[in-house]
Amino acid sequence: MKKISLIALFAAVVMSVNATDLFTGRKMVSWGEGGLQIEASAFASAQPGNLIKVHFLDATDGIEFKVMNETFDHLAGSREAAWISGDGTYEQFLTEKAVDDLKQYGLEIIGANFSCYRVELLDGKQLKEGISVWTGFFWADSWTTLELYADGYKYIDFSKATALRIYSEAGRSNFTINVKENWDEGGQIAGQDAMTAGEGYMELPLTDEIRTRLANAGHWMIQFDKGEGNAFNVTDIVVVGDFTTALENIVADTKAAKTIENGQIVIIKNGVRYNALGAKL
Repeated sequence: MKKISLIALFAAVVMSVNATDLFTGRKMVSWGEGGLQIEASAFASAQPGNLIKVHFLDATDGIEFKVMNETFDHLAGSREAAWISGDGTYEQFLTEKAVDDLKQYGLEIIGANFSCYRVELLDGKQLKEGISVWTGFFWADSWTTLELYADGYKYIDFSKATALRIYSEAGRSNFTINVKENWDEGGQIAGQDAMTAGEGYMELPLTDEIRTRLANAGHWMIQFDKGEGNAFNVTDIVVVGDFTTALENIVADTKAAKTIENGQIVIIKNGVRYNALGAKL
């Protein structure tokens, strides 16, 4: 995991007091001693937009969220470069894919070295329309970079996607956004000049080339510079497209089965599971 310098990890305000304890006690977390594991049954009431809050002590490095499936994928929507230090809390908002995986497999919280004494599940925020790759609060200042694991977008059918939307609380469009897959000279997928401004978001229309690069990138690196204005919070990274048609085609197929799992619509076709947006689970 590559370390980067960030001015702030999160500036989140959760307007809710509804909380469920997923874990209380004391667990030393490290690569050598293992992580804190929370079984799938603990997430029975979880919904997209909910918040996981980890309370920790004596932290000195990174924190990661893993799904307890066979390959221990990174939790969809988690940050590749997430750093904690001292005593405090770390917040992870849940995308639709994250909730599906947690309800099926459960969660492991792992990292370099810290002591975890409480993990809460709280009401959080309303997700934007589309498929959420990431949601939360990321402080965008001077050339700060939000790095996301591929596990947050590799399941999306990009052939149905029309745009990538980047929401913020800035209320303006005169700041810089670069979407990259690495720091190499040819690593930039798209820049500000390819984007258009929408209501509270900047939108990147997807060409065939951009779709292919986004889908195949080992990770996304979304870089922000506040420009002449103030620093601001980025709140959502969303893929939009004709996913309703994709879902209708799946449901219309006589070989597809529609069911409810833990309160969520799941469609199964040819052994492949899809969520209510038509995205693979």
